[in-house]
Amino acid sequence: MMKPFRTAVFAALFALAAAPGFADIHYKSVTKTQAEQGGQSQDIQVEGWVAGDNARVNFKDSDNPMLKPGAYLITKDGGKTIFLVDPEEKTYAEWDIQAMLGAAGAVMNGMGPVLKIEFTEPKVEKLLEEAGPTMLGLPTRHYRYRTSYTMKVKVLGMGNESAVVQEEDIWTTDKLSDAALSIWLRSDPPRTGNEQLDKLIASDRGKVAGFPLKTVVVSTSTNKKNKQTTTRTTMEVTELDTKATAPGSSFEIPSGYEKTEMMMPVQGGRP
Repeated sequence: MMKPFRTAVFAALFALAAAPGFADIHYKSVTKTQAEQGGQSQDIQVEGWVAGDNARVNFKDSDNPMLKPGAYLITKDGGKTIFLVDPEEKTYAEWDIQAMLGAAGAVMNGMGPVLKIEFTEPKVEKLLEEAGPTMLGLPTRHYRYRTSYTMKVKVLGMGNESAVVQEEDIWTTDKLSDAALSIWLRSDPPRTGNEQLDKLIASDRGKVAGFPLKTVVVSTSTNKKNKQTTTRTTMEVTELDTKATAPGSSFEIPSGYEKTEMMMPVQGGRP
């Protein structure tokens, strides 16, 4: 009576041993920020590996001094804790973009008569949701949002007011499920640095399903003299391999590296 049971167990164990494991994800992406009135552009090129809750993002080329080539981000818990590792300095620091931008906004808004920044409550409009094109072999969903608000800046009592309009086009795929992709491929709205305003925008923006393969954000600021400043930021995944193998020790901080504090706000895959 036990023989059929033992045979079934052995067959199941053999099938599990013979089944292939989950493949890792390897990708490359480029983020370009350009002031459309002829200002300087800023480019960031990254190469990433993801395996479930583990991820590593290498900075290959970057105009941001804090995200210098050779440095990288890692997480082992799906992006809940992220570290920026600097092999040149042999240091690492915890990366918390929400906390850093929230602190930056608090500092700016708390400088009393020297500097005061005020925002009106934002208006968030969902303009479009439709089936998108196939990108890198994956189906996508295309979203478009417009966010509008007014920003008032006073320096030593001298004020300036600007109307800000941000239009976002986002192409996401729901065929990638590894949580750690979120440390660079983010579909959350651009941040202002003002904690309350960012929460309002995020709550009104709604839920965008999946991970972005491409985003385009055009931000236009118009002052009282009708002078406009427009900035375009594009993030695009240029290569994607869902059957890759991450290099050994990809997700570990090297032994002997010193922990430091990150004091300045920086931006990720999404500005």
